[in-house]
Amino acid sequence: MTTVADVDQGDPHARPARLPHRLSGARQRVWAGISRIASSRLPSPAPPPEPLVEQPPEAVLDFLRLLGVAMCRAGDAADRVTLILDDVARAYSAKGVSFFVLPTGVFVRIVAGSSTRVDFAPGSNRPLRLDQIDDLYRLIDDIRHSKIEVGAAAERLTALTRSRPRFGPVVRVLGTGVLTVGLGLVLNPTASTLPVYFALGVMVGLLELLANRVLVLSLVLPVVAAFGVTWAAFELAGPYLDAWPLDIVIPSLITMLPGAALTMATVELAAGSMISGSARLIYGLERLLLLTVGIAMGIEAAGLPVRSGDAPTTSLGAWAPWVGVLVFGLGHFFASSAPRRTLVWLLVVLYVAYGAQAASGVLLGALGASFVAGAVVLPVAYAVQSRRSGPPVPVTFLPAFWLLVPGALSLQGVAELVGADAAAGLGDFINALLSIVAIAVGVLVGAGLSERVGRATSTWRGL
Repeated sequence: MTTVADVDQGDPHARPARLPHRLSGARQRVWAGISRIASSRLPSPAPPPEPLVEQPPEAVLDFLRLLGVAMCRAGDAADRVTLILDDVARAYSAKGVSFFVLPTGVFVRIVAGSSTRVDFAPGSNRPLRLDQIDDLYRLIDDIRHSKIEVGAAAERLTALTRSRPRFGPVVRVLGTGVLTVGLGLVLNPTASTLPVYFALGVMVGLLELLANRVLVLSLVLPVVAAFGVTWAAFELAGPYLDAWPLDIVIPSLITMLPGAALTMATVELAAGSMISGSARLIYGLERLLLLTVGIAMGIEAAGLPVRSGDAPTTSLGAWAPWVGVLVFGLGHFFASSAPRRTLVWLLVVLYVAYGAQAASGVLLGALGASFVAGAVVLPVAYAVQSRRSGPPVPVTFLPAFWLLVPGALSLQGVAELVGADAAAGLGDFINALLSIVAIAVGVLVGAGLSERVGRATSTWRGL
């Protein structure tokens, strides 16, 4: 039999076999160091709460399926929804619980006495507002730490899903206009286009408000909005302002792009959630197709202008994108009814995401910048959540998607595909898809780091 001494002295071919053990030990030491740093810099773990008396299985089953649907409406990934539902079921001492989560519905199985029950809750295609998302994940946090009874939790869940927006329709529509101006500033436009951005953003906000009340319009909203914005840009704004119409179209329609859905689909596919990821991917591509139809119809109705190179345009300057992030954050705060005392934290995450993307893009290019931005933004959102006044991760994480590469590039590619430069549009569209993959990989890396650090603190909510 070969001993350790034999391997060390006479079998050089066996020495590399010790390399994986060394790497494993080094990896464990690195993560242990990260946990020690997190424990010293962030709040120390709180003692575990007293266990709650087992709740009625029927009530737990009904609550879990409705909670899963609410998290799907909040835009969370299927595997994360499953993990959080499992935490909630454990908090209620439920037995034999398993889940099957889809973007459009949630199946829950639970053991009730000597029998097993399975129930299903259909989802909704209407996403939650930021204030509702904040209330939702604070409810989950209370369940995991305070152990509130399932009846009280169900009442809070029903109340938050039925709650009215913090701001009225006028404020939300104007917020959409301000948000659009911010996105336009990120593209460093000319000064004359800023009022057009605001007017077109208000038009999109009005259409979205009307679509919430008229079912038929909600089904074709991307086509109607894209047609109206494109026609106005090509027929009115472009000729009178001597600006290229596509530069006006892009910021006005970015709010309707499924950038978050496409990125989340890539994350789910990478994590093995094939059904959920495929469904989100098809949904995102279908939204892009509807926008393409609307843009094509608008160009046909207005006619395609010839771009003149005789009158060079003067952009605002390098300061414009940084001011644009601030304007975008303010507009998003009002348009999405963000919860109170979250504006500063929202701006912190937005500036970090944009700054990481801009700085890394100088050295790594567009794809590398997308990866770095995706890897950085999630740990920052977790760090914000760890503060006493910090909102839950999705409240600051979801808006950051609109500042990343897929938004502008994918719409620019769609617009050029049906415009004057189809070849350039196809290239931009492919680059956008590659950027989505890069962001998704970065998000996976950031999620792994955030989970390791977060488990060392008492404020981690398991999101």
